[in-house]
Amino acid sequence: MPTKRGWIVLLAGINLLLLFLLLASVVHLPRALAQGGGRSGGFVCVAAKPAGQSYDVLYALDVPNRKLHAFRPDSQQGRPIVHAGFRDLAADFGRDSAKPAAPKEGP
Repeated sequence: MPTKRGWIVLLAGINLLLLFLLLASVVHLPRALAQGGGRSGGFVCVAAKPAGQSYDVLYALDVPNRKLHAFRPDSQQGRPIVHAGFRDLAADFGRDSAKPAAPKEGP
């Protein structure tokens, strides 16, 4: 029959083994590459509520063309969402960044 000290050593060993297995499983978790490297579509989207408005606007950043598009709910019942225009980020953040470009209307 094992002594009290033997049981403590056995339980400590089991705890160390379980700790090792836990750390080994954490190291090999699958990675999420949502916007990371690899072949992305070149778009990043985010929804935000404009100041003083009760609706959200969907902003879509077109990375290759350096344009920020905005989509908002239509005030009429016919279409659920309309293109509200875009900003040319190359002009906005270009050399003359003190004078932002006027908003441009999309197609």
